[in-house]
Amino acid sequence: MRFLSGRGVRLEYTFLDDETPLDVPAVSVTVRDSAGETVYTGSAAQSGDAWGVTLPPLPLGTYAVEWKGGDVATDRSMFEVVGAFLFTVPEARASDVDLADSGRFPAADVRHYREVVEREFETITGRSFVPRVRRVTVTGDGSSSIFTGLLDVIGLVDVTGPSGSLDASGWTITDAGFLQAPYELTEGVRYSLAVEYGLPAGLEDVKRAGLIRLRSLLTAENSGIPDRAISFVAAEGGNFSLATAGRNGYETGIPDVDATLTRYRYRILNDVLGVA
Repeated sequence: MRFLSGRGVRLEYTFLDDETPLDVPAVSVTVRDSAGETVYTGSAAQSGDAWGVTLPPLPLGTYAVEWKGGDVATDRSMFEVVGAFLFTVPEARASDVDLADSGRFPAADVRHYREVVEREFETITGRSFVPRVRRVTVTGDGSSSIFTGLLDVIGLVDVTGPSGSLDASGWTITDAGFLQAPYELTEGVRYSLAVEYGLPAGLEDVKRAGLIRLRSLLTAENSGIPDRAISFVAAEGGNFSLATAGRNGYETGIPDVDATLTRYRYRILNDVLGVA
């Protein structure tokens, strides 16, 4: 579940035994950041079978939530705060007449599948199209340079060494995307870094591809073509070849979407060595 930075975070949770709601006497909530530091503790309020709590705005990052229902159950969930979304819910509704029906497609469903699309696009290209923070662990090699494995690095949020928190203000980003420390990192010592990364929000071609992909996921039942089809014969006659996800280089099975994502894949020869 993703929330936008600069806004309060509304969390809701239902304790279940398979599909049966559990009756818990009271619920306490503890939220921890990616470093394990507690950022919120409090009590949840009940509404029907659900328990909810509203948190103040939180920095970008991933958070773990512990829901403690007395002695009955202790469950855990996760959420993330990001710097932007690929598109808004109104933009999604305006992109297709079917999605304009909020009764058929509630906002919660649109938000859920928007996140599915954002994560899928990052998996396919190796790049995030929304500003995010991820915590990575690296091992020093005696130099002052670190490659985090992340593309489009924006900056360093915090860094922790074996003795605790370190000053992150003097770190810089090289043209190749490496993080440069103002001191040498001890060889063999592990460092934990919270890194902000991602491409700028508002890339119109990616937004358009995202809206197309969202419609394909939400309205899949409208298609009379089986998901496993690799060819199609129309009732009126004529054969069609269909792009199928996972075959012949198609990632989503939608040519326009896959063509857009291909342009954003990180290619070592072009992007690093400058070879045409």
